[in-house]
Amino acid sequence: MRHSTIFAQTKRLGLVLAVCIALFSVLPEIHAGQPQSGASSGAADADWAYQESAEKNYTGAIQDFRKALAADPANSVWRKDLGFACLAAGLPEDAATEFKKVYSEYPEDYAVALQLGYVSQRLQRDDDAIRYFALAARSADPELSTRAQNALADLQASKFRDRKQKAYDLLAHHRNNEAIKAFEAIHNDEPANVSVTLQLGYLYSAAGRKREAREMFAQADKNADSRIVAQANAGLKEVSRETKLAFASFYAAPFYQSRFSNEINSATAKIGLLPSRYFQPYVGLRFNRDIRSQAGTLPQIYSDNSAIISIGVQSTLANTGIVIYAEAGTALRLIAGSPRAASDYRAGAVWFRPWGTGLFAAGSVSHSVSLTGSAYADGGFYSRYNHNVIGDVQLREGINLPTGRALPMQLLAATNLVKDSNGNFYNNIVEVGPVLRVAPLGRLPSLTLEAQYLRGFYFTHDPANPYGPRYGDFRIFLIWSKSF
Repeated sequence: MRHSTIFAQTKRLGLVLAVCIALFSVLPEIHAGQPQSGASSGAADADWAYQESAEKNYTGAIQDFRKALAADPANSVWRKDLGFACLAAGLPEDAATEFKKVYSEYPEDYAVALQLGYVSQRLQRDDDAIRYFALAARSADPELSTRAQNALADLQASKFRDRKQKAYDLLAHHRNNEAIKAFEAIHNDEPANVSVTLQLGYLYSAAGRKREAREMFAQADKNADSRIVAQANAGLKEVSRETKLAFASFYAAPFYQSRFSNEINSATAKIGLLPSRYFQPYVGLRFNRDIRSQAGTLPQIYSDNSAIISIGVQSTLANTGIVIYAEAGTALRLIAGSPRAASDYRAGAVWFRPWGTGLFAAGSVSHSVSLTGSAYADGGFYSRYNHNVIGDVQLREGINLPTGRALPMQLLAATNLVKDSNGNFYNNIVEVGPVLRVAPLGRLPSLTLEAQYLRGFYFTHDPANPYGPRYGDFRIFLIWSKSF
């Protein structure tokens, strides 16, 4: 009995030892098998992610890529593809995060740098985009480098356009000082951009910074485009005129009119000082004489035949094209009669504005038709004409004919309107008709020839009018003007 008990205990102890030995032999295999199971799980998740991407189920693909990377965080291929899946799902911020993680580990991967450039541009982080595009442009792969360079150039051009637009917006809101600073910054970065250079010239000139304005116009004057050169020259002339201590001007417009078979010779001249734009004293001469007017027992007067010597002052209203003036002088009669001399006081304003392509600018354009036009108005008080107030408006609209290089010509529609306060019939008229304007001497741009045929209408009924309510008149003008 005792022997059987001992045998049973020994048997149980042997069984326990066998189980323990078996467990010790199995545990190392279990521990060795766990990493292999995790890697296998990550690959499976990645496979699912690629399948979902192909099916455009980007939300599921993102989830499975993240599961795969949780098992294998160092897998840069899966992380890049996670970034592309985020992009496709409309999550650029998440895509940027994943691409940055890859690029921080592999800074020589210029394809990832290029993607970071595109994503940064999409997120409107232009400075980051420029940096990544510049990095990608270093790639030895010519295709990738070219794409990066093109993207960088496009982005810089877009930024330049945005900066210019903001500067012009400031200008449109009359914030000129801020606009000057904005254009200066652009000019420093893009000194070859001639439109910005010209704009700075105009702004400096308007602000009274004549030396800087002259520098900008001088830079633009070196441009190969003749139109830019013409604008720069005009700017330089304006700056020079405004910085001069003195000025002189001359205008002559003799013309023949068929209605009275008369020739009228008129001219004006001024010489004065330029202490400022708003105060310009001068001495003036006005001359007017026709060939038919005569005095006597039966006088016939067709125009004001006089020479007027006067002193005056004028003021140029900035950016309006308006010049206001006041004069005091003496008028000398050029035909017999009395009084031989009479006082002449006058004050008024003159305004002129052209648009389109000018007559002489059209000469630089070969075989083309372009629009042109102008508006002129003056109004003033004249003591010698019975204290009359007379206003005159002239409108011209038409085209430059395609003869520019050989002989600049314009065909215009003309409208003239004259109105006075005393009701004189000859000062209350409307005229319309065609005008042909020619520059006969290309080397003398201040000389023009005009042929006009105008139909006129007196809109004030006056029994003293011997000519009837309507008339037609053919006129030929020879016009020469010059400012010094």
